[in-house]
Amino acid sequence: MFSERLKKLRTEQGLTLEALAVKVDSTKSYIWELEKNNDKKPSADLVNKLAKELGTTVEYMLGADHDDKDMVFFREYKSLSDPTKKQLQGMLKVLRQGAKDDDSDS
Repeated sequence: MFSERLKKLRTEQGLTLEALAVKVDSTKSYIWELEKNNDKKPSADLVNKLAKELGTTVEYMLGADHDDKDMVFFREYKSLSDPTKKQLQGMLKVLRQGAKDDDSDS
């Protein structure tokens, strides 16, 4: 699963093996091995770097299923500025409170 997702995300973003390797402080040949061999076990640090660079989560890289809409949202969220993220978090807090209020009215 990791191998397939790594290759899929890399190619979707138009990154070469070499370009991704440079971004995560690895080698082209090791990234190639990771894409070809599901038995390879990269370090937690490398998986984290790959997930961050590819705009996804470690959980997804390691096999957790995410709805495509969730992945798009997560990628968009990661690209936001810190002040915008704080605004969005505030909105989420208000929405959660509204949902709690709606539930208690029922």
